[in-house]
This record gives sequence, C-alpha cells and structure tokens, in this order.
Amino acid sequence: MTTRKKLDLKNKKVGVLYSNWLAQIVALVKTRNLFLIAGRGSGKTNDFFTERLIDMIYELPGAPVALVSDTYNNLTKNILPILLDGLERKGFKEGVHYVVEREPPEVTPEMLKACPEHLREQFWKPYNRILSWKHRMIFFTGLNITFISLDRPSAAAGNSFVHVFGDESKYFPEAKIAKLTKALRGYYVKYGKSVYYRGQTFITDMPNPNNAYEYDWILKQVKRMDKKQVMDILRVAFVMNEVTEELIIAKESGDEKEIRNKQRLYERWKERYNTIRQKSTFFYVASSYINAAILRPEYFEDEFEGDLEDVLTAILSTKPRLSQGNKFYPAVKSENYYSDGSMEKYSAEFGVRDREDCRILKYLRRDEPIEAGMDFGNMISMTIGQEQGNDYRVLKCLHTLPPEWIRELADNFLAYFKLHEKKELHLFYDRAGNQYEKVKQDLAGKLKQSIEKDRNGKPTGWSVILESRNQATIFTWDEYDFMMELFSGNNPKLPRVLIDMYHAKPLKCSLEIAPVKIVEYKGKKRVSKDKRSEGLPVSRLLYESTNFSDSFKYLVMRKKWLRYTKVRQGGSIVGAG
Repeated sequence: MTTRKKLDLKNKKVGVLYSNWLAQIVALVKTRNLFLIAGRGSGKTNDFFTERLIDMIYELPGAPVALVSDTYNNLTKNILPILLDGLERKGFKEGVHYVVEREPPEVTPEMLKACPEHLREQFWKPYNRILSWKHRMIFFTGLNITFISLDRPSAAAGNSFVHVFGDESKYFPEAKIAKLTKALRGYYVKYGKSVYYRGQTFITDMPNPNNAYEYDWILKQVKRMDKKQVMDILRVAFVMNEVTEELIIAKESGDEKEIRNKQRLYERWKERYNTIRQKSTFFYVASSYINAAILRPEYFEDEFEGDLEDVLTAILSTKPRLSQGNKFYPAVKSENYYSDGSMEKYSAEFGVRDREDCRILKYLRRDEPIEAGMDFGNMISMTIGQEQGNDYRVLKCLHTLPPEWIRELADNFLAYFKLHEKKELHLFYDRAGNQYEKVKQDLAGKLKQSIEKDRNGKPTGWSVILESRNQATIFTWDEYDFMMELFSGNNPKLPRVLIDMYHAKPLKCSLEIAPVKIVEYKGKKRVSKDKRSEGLPVSRLLYESTNFSDSFKYLVMRKKWLRYTKVRQGGSIVGAG
C-alpha cells in the first residue's frame, strides 16, 4: 500500500486561476472530440477553448490546426481577442510564445536552452509547409492555426489539418462543416498516436433553429458520446492527478530511487489514460450558472428582467420555442440571402491586421450610387444597398455603439467606401433623423455633413442626398403588411430582396429574431413589432436587437414601392414609430 503525500503550497509562490467545475471536467477527460453548448458568460472561449488549445500546443508540436468562424470580421473582432486574452491570463505572451500573421522570431541558443528537449525539433518550426504568414497564428512549439471563415471558404482549400476548432458554431451551416471536416487528414505518421488526431472542438451557446441563420447540427453530436467511456476516462484521470502529484513531490525530495519508482508509475498510468481516451467524444449542455461564482447574482437578476425567451436560450441553454407564427418577418426565406458575396482575390489579401474595404463586396457596383437606410438611436444602424435591375441587394451593414456616434460612423463609412468610384449616397431614415432641422442640428443633416467633410473639414468628394425630409410615421402594422408583400415574391412591381448573409449579418439576425406583439390602436387590435430587445446592454445590441430591421425598413419602404402595395399611405409616405 502506497502512502500518498500531498503538495505543500503554503510556502510556495504559485499562481491561482479560477476554473468552473465543468471546465475542470473537460480538462480532465481531454477527449478527442468536444461539443459544448454553454450559456452566455460561461467562459466558453477564454476557458474551455483556451485550455484545450494550450494542451495541444504541447502535445502536437508543429501541427497544423484550423480555427473556424462564420465571418472573418467576427473572428477578428470578437473570437480572436477573447482567445488572446485567455492565453495572456494563462501566461502566454505575444512575441514570446506566439505570433499572429508574422514570421516567427529567429531562434537563439538561449531560447533552445530554455525549451524542453522534446520540443526543440519543432521550436518555432511548423511541420507543414507554410508559404504565407497571412491568416495564421504560430506558437513557439510550431503548432500553427489557420484562420478560416465561412464567408471566405478559399482559405481551407487544399489544406490538411490535424484538429479543427470552431467557436459560435451555431452559425455554421451543417453542409459547410461537413465539407470542412474532410480536411482532417494526413500527417498520420507524425501525429497519428495523439488522442487529438483528426479531432473536433466545437463550442457555442444554444442554437435557435427557428432562425434561418442558426443551425442545430451540434445537438446531433450527442449520439457520438459513449457515457461509460467518459466516466472511465474520468476515473483514470483522477488517479493520473494523484500520480502526477506524487511524481512532483518525489522530484522535489531529490530521492533518485523514489523518482524512478514514481516515474514508472506515472508512465503506466499515462499509457492507460491515453489508451482509454482514443476515439472519445464529450458532449454537454450547460447553463450560465456553471460560472455563477464569477458572474455573481446581480448578473442573473439583470438578465431575467429582460426577454424571457432570450434568457431561456442564451442563459439557461434550453431549446427555443419561437415558431414561425411568432415572427414579425415570417415571409423572409432562405432564398433572400446569398453567401457568395466576397471577392476571392481580396479575401486572401485582407488579414487580421488589415482594414477591410468595399473591394471585397463581389456584387457592389462601384461605378453606381449607393443607398443607405438609417436608424438613429442608442446604436446607430446603417444598412447599405443598391437597386440592381429587378433585384435589390443589401450589401453591407455599418454601425456605432456608445460612446461612438455620428462622426465615428461617418469615419467608418468613408474608410470602407474610400475606393467606391461613384461617390453619391442616398439616405433613407426615420423621422427622428429630421429633428431640429430648422436649427441645423438634425441627425440626418449631421451625418450628411460628416460624410461630405472629414474630421478636419476637408471635402471628401461624397455627395449625400437626404431622401426622407417631411417623413411621416411608418406604423409597425403598416410595416408588417409591406414586408409580407415584399418578401412573398408575388408582387412583380416590387424588387426581389437579396441580403448578404455575412457582410450584412446584423440585419439578417435582426430580421430573424424580431417577434410580434398585438397592440390596440384607435380601438383596433393590430400586429406590432416587439422592440424590447433594443433595451439590451450595449454589448448585445448588434446581433440581438431589432435595430437593424428598422434601418432596413426605412431603406425599402419608400414612396416608389409603397404605391404598388396594399399599404395605406394617407396622402403621404407612411412612416414608423
């Protein structure tokens, strides 16, 4: 019988990091595949995701892996910053342990001396051939990540990967993921013995299949999990923890015989641990309460004061119940979205450190004027499109969130459309944009001035035409009738609406999530849009509020098309509240 000693940490300088109970279990079982659905604020990216990546950095030196997102913008603006923050909290420094879209530093003798012997062969050296550092992140062990987004599918073409990571995977169409996982091939001689070889890590919050932009394929992955195998892995992992602790104690004691005994014990259990984890899958659904110690009760109190349906899915991770009949835009179909809106040439050119511009928009006619619908509010929403024959294409969405406002939106617009040749913009907006017009302080006027002249008062070459002066109110029940007719496709005098599902993602989300409510107006019950989501915290407005649907409303509900519909105009353009 072995007497187990415990590490004495009282007199040691050690760093202490918090990890919730589920993250600890995932770190113990280390299965080949991980499919995790967890509520908002549960630490999906900077805990689960980051810990798993770090494990592979050491176990798969030199290996090529893929990091997938729905859009490149989402990857660079949301996912990658959180991942880098998680790495930094765990001791990884940019330029020391990894580089992003840069050639790795020259290896010095001091570096090699500090590097563990088994990693020196791959120190800053990827095992796969890399011709360009663009769209890549390289770690000091040689493990390298290729950034792939579903709006730029060419990045994955012809590549082979040892493992694939995907964050916010509810936005991934099942067919595209099935195609991507076919790239999990090759390098068997080098990495075939690793548990992680040809593995998958997909993390998300609860998908809502009622929304055309969310996909629930991850729920099917539960069939791949062998519960008995996972429990056996966990039992072995607990023993591995104890054996590892004993080996550390032995090494600190300096007793060579004890070290050899504990090393042999460790190797035996390590072999058992690796063997039982082969071809393993862990699937789990968890609420945000797994991270309650960090989020605190006040967080949940604030969330439950909001929309109940949103709390059930995003916080409690329950399957959503919103049906098509509860949607304010039920006539919107998958045919109204297109996914090939990026120019392949510029997809390769614009990387993490580059500012994307309008050249990437495949269907933008740069020699023609552009139009924009505006919604002024806590978040300023700008939906940009062009009328192209019988089609109306929504090409791009721009926005600002507090404390940024009109000047910042204009700056973003000017930077993005700097290379647009026909510098003519037609603005459609709500009547709030006309407030204080007489004293020249109206919001639409401010935006016009900010686009026509830069921060220094220098003319930009743009001409902005305000199309909504003297705009009346567009009631939401009038909007409902108009949108039903517009998206039905049955009125030949109305255009076919085509929306870029990636470059105009905020609009797509807004149209999909907008619910209806019944209100009484002048003694009649009417269908109205439930806009409570516009009161969400600022950080959630972009993809979870109805704001962008309003900017789209102003863009398409123009006199020219209203007169061909059943919507009553009452002598002037119907407008919205």
